[in-house]
Amino acid sequence: MNKIMIPGFFVVGAPKCGTTSLYAYLKQHPQVYLPRIKELNFFCTDLHFRYPLLTEEQFLSYYSDYKSESAVGEVSVWNLFSSSAPANIHQFNPSAKIIIMLRKPADMLHALHSNHVFNDNEQIHDFKAALHAQADRKKGLQIAPFIKCPVEGLYYYDVAAYGTQVKRYLELFGPDQVKVILFDDFIQDTQRTYQEVLTFLGVGEFLPETFVIHNASKSTRSSFIKRMTVQTPHWIKATGKWFFPHQTKRRDLLMYWLWKLNSKPVNRPPLSKAIHDEVTDVMKAEMFLLQQLIGRDLTHWQQ
Repeated sequence: MNKIMIPGFFVVGAPKCGTTSLYAYLKQHPQVYLPRIKELNFFCTDLHFRYPLLTEEQFLSYYSDYKSESAVGEVSVWNLFSSSAPANIHQFNPSAKIIIMLRKPADMLHALHSNHVFNDNEQIHDFKAALHAQADRKKGLQIAPFIKCPVEGLYYYDVAAYGTQVKRYLELFGPDQVKVILFDDFIQDTQRTYQEVLTFLGVGEFLPETFVIHNASKSTRSSFIKRMTVQTPHWIKATGKWFFPHQTKRRDLLMYWLWKLNSKPVNRPPLSKAIHDEVTDVMKAEMFLLQQLIGRDLTHWQQ
């Protein structure tokens, strides 16, 4: 029986900042082990999901296929937003390396809202109205009935509080164990940024087959198929659990291909200047704090 290894590095977010692409690139590296799926959310104990969090035994079962890879990791974007995840990860593995990917707040939130709409996490399709629903949502109002992300994932402005979130990780792990990647750098020179990650993880150079973008903006091909996967009738669930039990490879593979085959790429409508300026103004203090923490000039995020 293979020895089960615990993760030694964590890609913790933020959402819509390139984490899926980085996961796909790293998964091809022969010296890197990543679970068959991302978003295990084991450490987000303060967030509220519609389904129960994994037990430690269930979480570690995703590492049962470990062979002899020198870098073992995990990718969950809500670990950055969660106020409990940094301490939980530190308690789990205090020597862990942390990778944080960040994007201009206005663009990240616009992309996140679009992705929430696609996944049926978001029932307010107008981006500005969704932003302004945060106060109601903290009262439990205007929450989609079949939400799959944490309820707090709809608190858009809180999700973009990068300064506060990065500070928690830096205080616990120290700057030598934390690498912050800006989406601008990742897109402008993906190969160079990827090679920096390999150096940070202490593994040899290895290029993926391609640096194609993963998890770009998309829409649904069939509303019926989507409804069957999101709002699955009871009789299908009762039958399916025998053939595709939870936490099994074949169920994960089934859900992956159902979503992949039922998706098609689309161009997201441009973000209006008014909403861009509103988001930028609200997040200005957090951006300033982030600048101080990482030593990067982020004034271009306000343009």
